[in-house]
Amino acid sequence: MIETIISPEDLNVSKYDKDWYNNQYVECFVDLDKPVPRPETIISIGTHEYKGNSYPTPVMTAGEFSVISAPSKSKKSFLKSQIAASYIGGKSNVHFENIKGHRNKENVIIDCDTEQGKFHAQNTFKRVEKISGSSYKNYIPLKMRHLNAEARVAFIDNLLEDEKFRDKVKLVFIDGVADLIEDSNDLVMSNYIAQKLLTWTDVYNIHICIIIHNAYNTIKPTGHLGSAVVKKAESVILLEPTDETKEVIKVKHLYSRGRAFEEFFFKIRNEDSLPYLCDEMGFIPNIKEDFKPEKPLPFVNPKEAFEDPDEVPF
Repeated sequence: MIETIISPEDLNVSKYDKDWYNNQYVECFVDLDKPVPRPETIISIGTHEYKGNSYPTPVMTAGEFSVISAPSKSKKSFLKSQIAASYIGGKSNVHFENIKGHRNKENVIIDCDTEQGKFHAQNTFKRVEKISGSSYKNYIPLKMRHLNAEARVAFIDNLLEDEKFRDKVKLVFIDGVADLIEDSNDLVMSNYIAQKLLTWTDVYNIHICIIIHNAYNTIKPTGHLGSAVVKKAESVILLEPTDETKEVIKVKHLYSRGRAFEEFFFKIRNEDSLPYLCDEMGFIPNIKEDFKPEKPLPFVNPKEAFEDPDEVPF
């Protein structure tokens, strides 16, 4: 006898039944009499004053996601490397004294690159070690260029469920979030990815920082995907070159659910190819060897310059 298997759809049974509703009601209900702790600060940039005291300005907190957007080749990955290094600690404050990591445990940092091959991806990932000055065992660099869009999403799903990382991850980077879908102008898939980011951050209580290109000649992240993530993000950080050379990059807090940080500038120093905080003109204040004082001219008295001092014409 062949057993007939009837699916819930054939019986017109909804998966959103009474039991599902009761469980979700508990998850959705917000008790106004029960204090809710502030979300854990992962990254702060700069400080702000409140009632006469100075506090770090939270920009990336647990349970949320943020966006770094910029035109092509505007050093987005350099800023991402600095943020990752700042969360690790070490000597990262030498490069950017305004960016602070608030790690108090051996938390895991996952850094995903979707578009670079192994050679260039490794160079990008090793930059985090160079900035922090040490190797951090819980920094997990991953390249996903060989996977298609659907497989990349599935990989991240499984990654966050991996027992090696679950409950240990606090900060995740997705450099190339547009590569999680086939078409960044697909409205349905764009909303799907935005919802994925909301779900991942909420379920695992982590912060995800995504990197996305701007549409040509605008400050808007590209496509329907850009619009979808901007609406849901905790922070949207915009990078803008100050001129055609793209040597100095301005960083602006375009949108924020909380306080905005003051805009700042950075450049890549030729000596070590690493990013450094600078002023609008590209001056790096805490790198003394870049600005050596001129040597004074040697002093020679008349007797040393002329054999007969009486012949000196003055």
